[in-house]
Amino acid sequence: DNLKNQLNPHFLFNALTSLNSLIREDPELASRFLQHMSKIYRYVLQHKDQSLVSVATELDFIKNYVFLAETRFANALSITFRVSENHMDRSIVPVTLQVLLENAFKHNVMDAARPLSIEVYSDNDHLVISNNLQKRRSVDGSNKQGLENLKSLYRFLSDKPMETEESNNQFIVKLPLI
Repeated sequence: DNLKNQLNPHFLFNALTSLNSLIREDPELASRFLQHMSKIYRYVLQHKDQSLVSVATELDFIKNYVFLAETRFANALSITFRVSENHMDRSIVPVTLQVLLENAFKHNVMDAARPLSIEVYSDNDHLVISNNLQKRRSVDGSNKQGLENLKSLYRFLSDKPMETEESNNQFIVKLPLI
């Protein structure tokens, strides 16, 4: 429930601010933006009582979120997906990918000169989310509990832990597929 509540008023505020700008600049894009935004909230409502969803279902959801993020951040953001077909029926917790992407946005500097590059791919029994590391000096509104909460949740659901790795230039999260 806490993960699903991560689609908080701050996300809604940012999305509505972006939508407001698009309405004047590009009404057709504004319409597509609104359609993707409604799909995000529909997903949360449809899966609010489920503790797990298939990777395929979560990827369908996150691609709507990525559309909003790429519209908002333009050339400052690149997200790629390479998930094997044989991992699509495995399960993860709903909204996990949104939380991890939002975490990458929040903790890293991104602009057109230094875009944030995120990859989501499958590797053995894990879904891996990797981004280049461009740490912000300070992060507003961070309680540093997001990753710890995810780790606790995956410890509860799986005998394999969620792992994080950080180097000088990369941050990696490995989610066990259930």
